[in-house]
Amino acid sequence: MRAVRGTGGGGIAVLEVSEPDLDASSLTDPVLVEIKGAGICGTDLHLVGGPAMPQTLGHEMAGIDADGRPVAVEPIDPCWGCERCLEGRYHLCRTSKGLGVALDGGMADYLAAPSRSLVPLAEGVRPEDASLVEPLAVSLHGLQLAGVEPGMQVSIVGGGTIGLTAAAIAFDLGAEVGIVVRHPHQQEAAEAIGAGIIDPDGRGVRNRADVAVEAAGSETSIGAAIALARPGGTVSVLGAYWGTIPVPGTAFMLKELNLQASYVYDAHAGPREVEQAADLMARRPELAETLITHRFGLDDAVEAFRVAADRQAGAIKVVLQP
Repeated sequence: MRAVRGTGGGGIAVLEVSEPDLDASSLTDPVLVEIKGAGICGTDLHLVGGPAMPQTLGHEMAGIDADGRPVAVEPIDPCWGCERCLEGRYHLCRTSKGLGVALDGGMADYLAAPSRSLVPLAEGVRPEDASLVEPLAVSLHGLQLAGVEPGMQVSIVGGGTIGLTAAAIAFDLGAEVGIVVRHPHQQEAAEAIGAGIIDPDGRGVRNRADVAVEAAGSETSIGAAIALARPGGTVSVLGAYWGTIPVPGTAFMLKELNLQASYVYDAHAGPREVEQAADLMARRPELAETLITHRFGLDDAVEAFRVAADRQAGAIKVVLQP
């Protein structure tokens, strides 16, 4: 079968590899999934910039299981027996491994996945679109940790996939939503979701957000989020930082802000957040059309990664479809 792997220094290759051997798999109760869609994430772009990887890329994926069901995949394999797992915070399991990072992921024709990681899709949600379940769950986790409630003001910095999925989640949670974006296609998507557009300098809305979401992973964006947050408010960090988070200390201290870290998703608040994200896709089917801007066949992975990395290409979410 075909699989997309990083060759080092930013290189991408579509290789012929063996199909998953479930009998030899280290996964918990592995099952086979025929992949129908795999999204390219900023984390994938970061990973391919490093050394060559022996693992297949892709942690945002959906497909068809062995019983013919359309499913999304929660790309983690925890132990399910430790204290963190038993309290529903299985994403913090010390022995957990991630599909598409430490283990083979979904940018391939087939994937071996833990049976408990499968998320059945509601009627009408296409597996070709349901790689969006993963980033929606990321945003849901962060906003739930930040305590977003109906009537709150949520201001988001960053118009990429995570910023826009955060807008969709905040809107669904009953918040008033504004977002700072950089490009016209991001503004169009934000307005389609239901978010208002915030001027990049925060004119008129600084110091007002109950929850300010940092969704771009830069020194500028964390500073902007802190400026938007009201005194005593919360800054939810959804952007990926691969080094130090450069927090502007004076504003952070004088406002007595809460800085809330967030990492993937779990079931700490009740239902699995990936299941809640899949439910949102069923209730808002227009999200796929709004957020998935480019689709490529698996053989065109090199071009797909180029488009995903080009901020000027009009891309929000780029999906590979085997």
